[in-house]
Amino acid sequence: MESRSLTSRLIFGAIVVLTTAALCASTALLIDYLRPMPLFCDEGGGCNAIKHTSYAAWGGVPTPVFGIVGFLSMGILAMLRGDIVRFLHLVGASAAACFAGFLIYLQISLGHICPYCMIVDVSSLALLPLVLLRLRGEIDGPTRPIGQGLVAAALVSAFAGPVLAHALIKPKLPDVIAREIKQTPPGQVTVVDFADFECPYCRRTHQDFLPILSRYQGRLRIVRKQVPLDHIHPHAMTAARAACCGEQMGQGEPMADRLFTIDKEQLTPDGCAQLARELGLDEAQFRACMDDPKTQAKIDADKAEFKASGAHGLPTIWIGTQKIEGQQGTEALQVAVVRAVGE
Repeated sequence: MESRSLTSRLIFGAIVVLTTAALCASTALLIDYLRPMPLFCDEGGGCNAIKHTSYAAWGGVPTPVFGIVGFLSMGILAMLRGDIVRFLHLVGASAAACFAGFLIYLQISLGHICPYCMIVDVSSLALLPLVLLRLRGEIDGPTRPIGQGLVAAALVSAFAGPVLAHALIKPKLPDVIAREIKQTPPGQVTVVDFADFECPYCRRTHQDFLPILSRYQGRLRIVRKQVPLDHIHPHAMTAARAACCGEQMGQGEPMADRLFTIDKEQLTPDGCAQLARELGLDEAQFRACMDDPKTQAKIDADKAEFKASGAHGLPTIWIGTQKIEGQQGTEALQVAVVRAVGE
């Protein structure tokens, strides 16, 4: 009897440990999904890579939310008693293990391993046989209030710990973003746009952003950083040079708007010179700027800043201290601007 009691306690203890570990990791992942800069994950690691795939959310809900709800529920079921509770616990553990197996396979297929995801997924797989043993052995949690309180405290701490860290530790902005924010006049919000004028997602994001830029005209300081992906976009470098020269000659935003909207096949030296003429710029001066080594040096500096900022894909837009990567649509941009301007 004593041996069985000890075994039961060990099984129950392992269930609690794995459940709290998975709950803590799920909460940490959700926080990093919502912060402009990660707190727990490495900015250039597997967590961040998985975060920017289509599997980071299901039906618009971030994947870690399902983990938090699931493991909180299983933690509560672990504390309750009875045949039905143990059966429901097994159902939840089975569903979690199936989903975890799929996510592990997915990470391996994508070539990115997310450490926090693996904590959740491995814990889910390990929980299934333990919960099955709980059902077969009719194992329930402690009956004394102190024991129940310890289990509840473990669950609350697993969730509250990462949340408290999020509240107390402010994200460290990349130097380039912090520098641009510092240079922005009072009353304006800094918008740093890393873009490639031939990138289809950048072009769509520009169209999504146009009505917002119009609405908040004068309240946003737009800083464009050139990241031409010339190894896949043959006209991107020419367009980046044209953007730099348009900015240098006092027509930065009108030139950028034209470069984003004209047909990609027109992003040639002659096509860009035609845009300069339409904007009233001196063509000879514009062409000289396009060929100036200083223009290429500016683009190289922008690309270096893009890499140093920890960005991984285009478009990447910083609205104040909020980072938006990839084409996320008008609504996400609108929410970020409203939050930044304080409306």
